[in-house]
Amino acid sequence: MKLNILISTHNQKIANVPLLFLPERKDVSYIVSFQYSDDSMLAHIPKEFKREDVKFVPVQTIGLCKNRNNALLYADGDIALIADDDVKYTNEYFDTIIDIFTSNPKTDVALFKIKTRDEDPPMKRYPISKGSYKVVKGYYPSSVEMAFRLSSIKGKVLFDERFGLGSKYLNSGEEEVFIKDCQKQSLQVNFFPHYVVEHPYTSTGKKYLTPTSLRSRGAVSSYLYGFSAYLRMIKFSLFTALRGRSNIFTLLKNTIWGVTYEQRTRKERTSYE
Repeated sequence: MKLNILISTHNQKIANVPLLFLPERKDVSYIVSFQYSDDSMLAHIPKEFKREDVKFVPVQTIGLCKNRNNALLYADGDIALIADDDVKYTNEYFDTIIDIFTSNPKTDVALFKIKTRDEDPPMKRYPISKGSYKVVKGYYPSSVEMAFRLSSIKGKVLFDERFGLGSKYLNSGEEEVFIKDCQKQSLQVNFFPHYVVEHPYTSTGKKYLTPTSLRSRGAVSSYLYGFSAYLRMIKFSLFTALRGRSNIFTLLKNTIWGVTYEQRTRKERTSYE
């Protein structure tokens, strides 16, 4: 069974990518999707990319989800792991992923855990035991925790390019939408309480109450729950305002905007449909 590591990077950050590479092994390869703003960035390609197990696929676009979709387009293995340019791996992590998919043939998408430094708190509150993924308050899967069978995903599911860093209006939420799309395709999504990647605790993925993150919250709620998202966002805004975390008008304005935007643009999204 062959594992593809799908690495998305942008402009000068490509210099960080070789730090992810482990010594070559026959069952692991790296696909580096390099999103660049102008041709001068192509001069920064590290010499470490000249390996048999590295496939370099540049693309001149904007948006993290477009970058991930470009990597997915070139994936050629049995399973794939989503990666960023600031994470770390061990051979044990790769072995864990391959073993999980080998011993769980009905699993299409697997969600794992991120390991932080020993002196740092856990990245998030994870489920205690393995099982089928369900939307649970307080648990938000991250892209770098996701692995999937390529035969289950290709031709069926893409990352929704309306969401994620670099998109026009919504800076997060692409993971939850991706998983929802997998479930719509009747794919089996399971959580496994094993570490498969290392990342510092401080992360841009942490959810703050900025206008963009609030819009993203509303849009994700719309995609997951339909028109009931309006009531959900009103409730969220009231409780958040009562806790003194933000102004009620700011909360309502942005979350409801996100709901409306998602519903209005759903037919325009990037998908295989």
